[in-house]
Amino acid sequence: MSLPSRLLRAAWRWLGSGYRRPEAIDPSGIVRDRLVLVALADDHIADAVSALGARDLLVLDRAAAPGVHRQQDRCRQPYTRIPDIRKNNCRVALLHGRSAFGLWQKRQFANFDFILVPVGPLGALAMRLALLRYERRGVLTLAGATRMGGGSGRDYWVLTACVRLRDRARHYAPSGSTPLELVQGLAGIDYVLLRSFNAIAAGMHRGDIDLLVAQHDVAACKQRLDVAVGTQSFDLFTDQGQDGYSYKSVPYYSPRLAAEVLRAAELTAEGLRVPSPRWCFIAYCYDLLFHHKLCPEAAAGEKLEPHAFMKAKHHAELARLATAAEQSVPTTVSELEQILRTEGVMPSIDLIGFYSNGCGFLSRRYFGKARLKPGLATFFIRDFGTGLDRLPELRQRLGDTFEIIAEGPLEPKRCEQVFQSVRGGNWLDIKAPGGEARPIYWFVCWDAAPQPPSPRTRRKHPRVDNENIRFKDDLRRELSPDDVKALRIIHSSDNSDEALDHLEHLGLLDHPELRRRLSGLKA
Repeated sequence: MSLPSRLLRAAWRWLGSGYRRPEAIDPSGIVRDRLVLVALADDHIADAVSALGARDLLVLDRAAAPGVHRQQDRCRQPYTRIPDIRKNNCRVALLHGRSAFGLWQKRQFANFDFILVPVGPLGALAMRLALLRYERRGVLTLAGATRMGGGSGRDYWVLTACVRLRDRARHYAPSGSTPLELVQGLAGIDYVLLRSFNAIAAGMHRGDIDLLVAQHDVAACKQRLDVAVGTQSFDLFTDQGQDGYSYKSVPYYSPRLAAEVLRAAELTAEGLRVPSPRWCFIAYCYDLLFHHKLCPEAAAGEKLEPHAFMKAKHHAELARLATAAEQSVPTTVSELEQILRTEGVMPSIDLIGFYSNGCGFLSRRYFGKARLKPGLATFFIRDFGTGLDRLPELRQRLGDTFEIIAEGPLEPKRCEQVFQSVRGGNWLDIKAPGGEARPIYWFVCWDAAPQPPSPRTRRKHPRVDNENIRFKDDLRRELSPDDVKALRIIHSSDNSDEALDHLEHLGLLDHPELRRRLSGLKA
């Protein structure tokens, strides 16, 4: 026996030594009526899965011809590398050979409910390493063992995954249909197609399909896309940006813009729901400003010349959409901003802050130079089901570090304004009842001795201008229940400029004491 074989057998004995024989699981209960991925397996395994009642099957095979091919009860696609296992809408995966090492990265297996790896040295190595990394956090669990294919079949370990990705916008639609057929299949759903209308209608579109979907219809939209194995990528963004259907963890558009784009949708002759010419133009102005379409140099240059855009086609598209909407073509960045302000759809500084992550243009234009010196801060208490029970403790602890200038509960109308604008409009938290921890109380605080951000803060929170603001991390730990590491019970501004924006949402710009303090913070 060769040395590599002896080492592999030794590793197999060591890897298997840490586990008792797992409980047997009925294989039909795992795959019945589910979309199943079978990677790098013999055809008899795929046949066995199909016979157990899988709704549809995707087979990844090194020898498969390029593209996705439908073969009766299954689709076949070439396997080239590990990320191929996640680019589909399957909920169960059988990972053979090297594909089993997809367990090493949770983004590769996050969309699966069950992952099966063959009993054997390679499967044991992949499983053991993955469990060492993820089992303690509850991300991956060894649930049992099963057998596919009966007497001549194969034994598998069955793992269950529990992953909540921050970004869940990417979805996959049934293979074998054209983009036009797929979008036509969404009739009755409250959605709009965001781009490539003409190419999709003409059957010429290649690549992703981007949709804006009303939050209340996203489940129905996904149900239509999950009728069969899907590999055609869709990006689903909702008007509220909740539950991961977002861009950079926040809504794709500001709330009013999303509402108007959906409200004014028009139906084309091909049955596609698209924005009206006017709102298509306004939305594109928003897209250019906040979705990484402008070069960093444009932040100072102002003029919207072709070289100011990341791609030259964006300049031509702006002119085309302006003409279609019977509007003049914007020639400067300020004109784009003014269009959004006039329509009341300009995002808050909080939302721009999220958009600016990794975007040189936004970082330079909106955060390159502070308007106010450090010292002002706003804090919001969030409702995790206990209301204002912790208010006295929070007030006392905040008062130990800051001077509290003003405070109060959020009345319903003001709460809605803060809910849509502050924190990028994203108040989701799975630890809160219903998964949403709304703001219910506010503080405006003053720091007479702000501290420069630490190297760690500058790295992780580049917009923070005062290290004392990170005091909220201590509050979260101290006021969390025993079984929660750090409940995000309190949210704060990152800097004085952001706090000033919060004052506007709170209706406090005319507060006499705040106006006096602000006059001394001019940068």
